[in-house]
Amino acid sequence: MTPSKNPFIAVFDAFRSPIDCFAAVYDRPRWAILPYLIAILGPIFFWSSYFSNVDMGWLQQELMVQFTNLNQQMEPSLLTKEALHASEVVADIAGRTLCIFVLALWLHLATKSNQYKHSYGKWLAASCFIMLPTLIGDFASYTNIMFNSNNIMPNAADLNSLNGLIKLPMSNPWASFAATIPLLAPWYITLTYAVVTAWTDFDRAKSIVVAILPWLLALIIWPIMIIAV
Repeated sequence: MTPSKNPFIAVFDAFRSPIDCFAAVYDRPRWAILPYLIAILGPIFFWSSYFSNVDMGWLQQELMVQFTNLNQQMEPSLLTKEALHASEVVADIAGRTLCIFVLALWLHLATKSNQYKHSYGKWLAASCFIMLPTLIGDFASYTNIMFNSNNIMPNAADLNSLNGLIKLPMSNPWASFAATIPLLAPWYITLTYAVVTAWTDFDRAKSIVVAILPWLLALIIWPIMIIAV
């Protein structure tokens, strides 16, 4: 194991050699600012590309139809290019930031029984690196927009989510669920497992449970809530 020498190499190592990455991040948690910036800048570039290429007349008409199907009224001022662009960027940045903070809280609480005690700040730094695969999803989404001649609705354009694959309309009750389930969850789980095994004394089985459980709960609890409603 050779700890990453700088934050840029740590970002590369998160994909190539996660153990080296997390060995370095443990001593230098401030390096997490780089992967966090990557995570929040990705949506800015992607949505700029999306709204530069989509037919706004078609998009506004489709949104009006889908909101009507949902029995919702939408102010025309909220359907302008600028308003839609801003709402998508803010939603993505807020969602990713919340995911990082919640994941860090989970890791902090789930590893309390570990004999090596780590602060919430260290787990927060680790969580920023765990979310780095969003970079791959953002690049795939950007490529899809640039090389696809057909118009795509915003909730189906982001290939980071399951709905980027199955493309449910907004009126479908499962659309919000599909739009927030990450296709890259197995990658996040793998990185979570790597940092838990590197930073704790947990055995393999317990580390796997800690890595999988938060995503598994999301897959179980939310569908139950949708069915109940």
